[in-house]
Amino acid sequence: MFVLIAAAMGGGLATAALAHPLGPAWAAAAVPLGGSAAALLAAVLLAQRHDADTAAVDLDGQADLMTAALREIAAQGRTVDERRAGAAEAAPRGEERRGAA
Repeated sequence: MFVLIAAAMGGGLATAALAHPLGPAWAAAAVPLGGSAAALLAAVLLAQRHDADTAAVDLDGQADLMTAALREIAAQGRTVDERRAGAAEAAPRGEERRGAA
């Protein structure tokens, strides 16, 4: 987003500098057009670069890594639940009631 803002501002300033010999009114009228054109060009270039970067991404490998990480987290959660269940069974009745209140 900041790249597009910078491109629009730079394009507007460049257009103003180029159109200034025609007069300040022409320069002021040309600034939005030049800024918009520069922002459009920057957006197209960024989109092309993004497509080239994402073409080489191995989505299946990323999905496998994420699935493995989630399974590991689930296994850790089961271990914690089993410890809590074991601790609740081992605790005397009076302590269990105090902890619940």
